[in-house]
Amino acid sequence: MSIQTLADSLGLSISTVSRALNGYTDVSAKTRLRVQEAAVAIGYQPDPIAHRLATGRTGAVAMVSSARAGNYLDATFAALLSGMSQVMREKRYFTMSIGLPMGDDEMPEFERFLAARLVDGVVLTRPRTKDPRVALLQDKRIPFITSGRTTDNIPHAWVASDSAGAIEAATRKLLELGHTKIAFINGMPTMTFAVLSEMGFREAMLRAGLLPDTYAVQYTDLSAEAGADVAVQWMALDNPPSAIICVTDTLAFGAMLAIRNAGKVVGVDVALIGYGNTNACKYVVPPLATIDHDNVGNGRHLAEHLLGLIAGEPVADHQITEPARLVLRASIGGVIL
Repeated sequence: MSIQTLADSLGLSISTVSRALNGYTDVSAKTRLRVQEAAVAIGYQPDPIAHRLATGRTGAVAMVSSARAGNYLDATFAALLSGMSQVMREKRYFTMSIGLPMGDDEMPEFERFLAARLVDGVVLTRPRTKDPRVALLQDKRIPFITSGRTTDNIPHAWVASDSAGAIEAATRKLLELGHTKIAFINGMPTMTFAVLSEMGFREAMLRAGLLPDTYAVQYTDLSAEAGADVAVQWMALDNPPSAIICVTDTLAFGAMLAIRNAGKVVGVDVALIGYGNTNACKYVVPPLATIDHDNVGNGRHLAEHLLGLIAGEPVADHQITEPARLVLRASIGGVIL
């Protein structure tokens, strides 16, 4: 089935049909929808090589992540990628997942990937406060959006959860339950979500009349092993924390094991809260209290906004803060859901 046949069936020019199929905003939304529905109905499949030559587009986008050696991407990324792929598949885009090695090889690898012109747009995960990856994308004028946001690479498009508000709410809940010895296992302070999360933690502690350093904030890699290592150290103190907040569920799973190995009971001796509401939270013992920010939904929103940017819409229309909510489970103590 050719594009000429599709155009003839609709009484439109090939140019209009092509631009409608590719989401150009100079074609009305009504016409774009009409063309897309007709293409599905007759089973039209564009020739990928001809499509690329005609439009300069590849029909693919990438979710780009960076990780240190030995640190694998966690369930958050899988959920974001799932949501993103759902939307992109409907628009006939392929979705790639690209892993960059953190360190000296990261930026050369990223530059090499972008130079290959394999994708029409990029979703960048876990941006840093001042992120050279964002600066490179801006310099190359490649449509992109970040999952989270930076503080220095402004302006850019982003979909971010309200991590500061979420951690503040989690801290307030622990304070309401009578905890004052609350500790926080955080990501590295170069990551924007870690900076914002700590702001929420410190704000809640200060409002309760507790000094910001009353209890520890520990910066670490986002792995279960790192969470366990930090909790081991805290459980060995003469006056250990009675509650721990972790900036990811993965950290909390590691901390949970360390607390148990120290002869203490999670939800009785130590309250524990994670972040992400990954599927495993319901199945560990005790079930993990956590913060839910709808990773699959966020992935869909990242895709929708990236498509808008690819179509030429302004960056300022694509800066979104998503809500997050505290999910109470038995690890917090006194609550079984």
